[in-house]
Amino acid sequence: MKTHSALPYLIATALFLSAASVQAQHEHEHQHENEQAATHGHEEHAGSGLSLNNGAQWETDEALRHGMLEIRAEVNSVAPAFEAGQISQAQAQQLSQTVQDSVNAMIAQCKLEPAADESLHSILGMLLSGAATLESSPMSAQGLPALKDALQTYGEYFNHTGWQGDDHGAHAQ
Repeated sequence: MKTHSALPYLIATALFLSAASVQAQHEHEHQHENEQAATHGHEEHAGSGLSLNNGAQWETDEALRHGMLEIRAEVNSVAPAFEAGQISQAQAQQLSQTVQDSVNAMIAQCKLEPAADESLHSILGMLLSGAATLESSPMSAQGLPALKDALQTYGEYFNHTGWQGDDHGAHAQ
């Protein structure tokens, strides 16, 4: 039985996004980016291409909100199986595919300003990396937990009404 794995594509895309983000950061480095990161408790993200919009969250568009809601809904549907130590390979592959499809759609439809786009691409890279790990090793701490961390980071950097503290708000736009 021949199975198709998106793992090589996910890894290549994550590496590309990470490299593009690092390159963009070096080309467009902002004078106060590290100060903003430290001021807002985001030290772990400093230097990763993530920044706030002069101390505020970046605005989102419909395509971004839709894609992130799709990913969050799928993560939330798989989380109980992961926490019970019973996530199946099929569940991991489905979630990985959802992440990949949603990320591709968000990239294709992106209309964010360059600085917001740079932060978004850092988060998308985190999502793709977590999805690739999840697909290859469903119970890895760098899989589903990394996806949850990426979703949390998204909520810290992007203004998405109803996102923070709303685990069951997949309907929020």
